[in-house]
Amino acid sequence: MIAGERELKRSSAPAQPGGRDPAPGDLGLVQSFINSHYDLEHEHGGELLATPAALSEWLSAHRLIARADFGPRDLRRAVEVREALRTLARANNDVGQSATVEAALAALNEAANGSAVELRFHRAGARFVPAGRADLDSAIGVLLAIVAAAMIDGSWSRLKVCPGRHCGWAFYDHSRNHSGRWCSMAVCGGRAKARAHYHRRRAVA
Repeated sequence: MIAGERELKRSSAPAQPGGRDPAPGDLGLVQSFINSHYDLEHEHGGELLATPAALSEWLSAHRLIARADFGPRDLRRAVEVREALRTLARANNDVGQSATVEAALAALNEAANGSAVELRFHRAGARFVPAGRADLDSAIGVLLAIVAAAMIDGSWSRLKVCPGRHCGWAFYDHSRNHSGRWCSMAVCGGRAKARAHYHRRRAVA
């Protein structure tokens, strides 16, 4: 049994730019994983998976494993999965990335090889847990199982990546018509509009 398996609720996504609500349910865990490239709460801008020990701490804090000893290869694998998921979420907000999407899908299929997850049913619903030994493969398996379930129920298409310069934050588009584009209209959206306005004025001049 992994740490906290008896508790249905996992740690959800942290505070979001612009006061957005995080992704619902366990998809918020995947959102947090994608956004681990940028610490929004403590060391602003810091990489949360900077070391193998940090990876172990993150997975443990989110009840995916008990603490484990990881090496550099494990860290590379985890970051590769994270960036492949970011690529797929970015495609939800931007067309014309077929080549990068295919590469991301191949990376995720490779990462899914050999991973196994189990289901646990509770009064409030069901959740995925690592099967057998709670190691990195099992943790990745749970994250990918959550993604697969979200793809099936349609919620995955609402998890997008902000196209803002130097951003890449994954946000959940709660709008009725799936029109959300920026993690924060006041920040990234406003900056993009300001740049576009500046270039238009330069062109006219």
